Amino acid sequence: MQHKPLQHALKSHFNLDPRRTDFIAAFVLALLKVRTVNLTQIGTALNGLVQPASNARRSKRFLEHDLSQELIARFILSFIDRQQLVLVIDRTNWKFGKISINFLVIAVAFGGIAIPVTWKNLGKDGNSNQSERKTILGKLLKIIPAQRILALTADREFIGVDWFKALFEQEVNPVIRLKLDTMIQHRTRKAPASAWFDHLKPGETLELCKARVMGVRVFVLATLTPEGEFLILATRKRPSRALAIYAQRWEIETLFAALKTRGFNLEDTHVTNLERSERLFALLVIALAWVVLVGEFVVSSRRLELKNHGSPERSVFRVGLDCLRQILLSGRSGKFVLDDMIPLLSSS
Repeated sequence: MQHKPLQHALKSHFNLDPRRTDFIAAFVLALLKVRTVNLTQIGTALNGLVQPASNARRSKRFLEHDLSQELIARFILSFIDRQQLVLVIDRTNWKFGKISINFLVIAVAFGGIAIPVTWKNLGKDGNSNQSERKTILGKLLKIIPAQRILALTADREFIGVDWFKALFEQEVNPVIRLKLDTMIQHRTRKAPASAWFDHLKPGETLELCKARVMGVRVFVLATLTPEGEFLILATRKRPSRALAIYAQRWEIETLFAALKTRGFNLEDTHVTNLERSERLFALLVIALAWVVLVGEFVVSSRRLELKNHGSPERSVFRVGLDCLRQILLSGRSGKFVLDDMIPLLSSS
């Protein structure tokens, strides 16, 4: 069957019952074909020898059992050979009827797209709280030691005294954007961030050394963007790389677009139970990783045409997704066949 070579490649990463690995492989291929997590639609492509309704029930049964996020994370990290990692934390949320689906995610920045290593469905509207962030940070540090984390970057939602103290206690370097009303103490003066930097001109930067923010001592770096917006960052280490690190935060937005409308249509799910939704998310992460690896492989084999502004016409994710779907739906994509793509997942 088509999924058996993929199952064999995944076995080198996942020490699971062979029937579960078999299902993961079949589900990933079905997901790529139908481009939606809706289990009814997945059922039409999962196994042609049985009725779609039976396939959908099989998917639901799979989601009843635990699927270790740590196992998935180690699978992701096996393909990332950098010693120092930039991590991004953010949320993506939507509604199914009146039910809120709200994923808090920490992902590794990976050359244009972030790849999740831990996640939690908050099961509520609105921002994460500091306790929820501390919990997901603890899960992360069981997988990735703090010494390997160059920085954890985040937007203005991710501030707070307890959260900042937790990052410092765990020796995780934050590169986190501050709100304009965040209080900064420097030497004998204490004032909102906006008051420290309101004289900046577009393109200028200013650094405050040994300031106090959220109860901890940090470096603060501020700049005024060409659009006239203040970008103010707090970091534990000297901020020479802070702007470049923070720029990688955008990769998690690319991730969320790939998981949703530009890729797997995660918002189509009817799975609202917290644990089952997190297991479904895990299956998407496996598929996403393969798509990105395929995209990198295809890009490396031929130069992508560039747009007028110099960026590729399609992202690595899009290249990989289009290539795999064409192979699965028509047998090949240009010179590539499925046998070219399976070894990309093999454990080294």
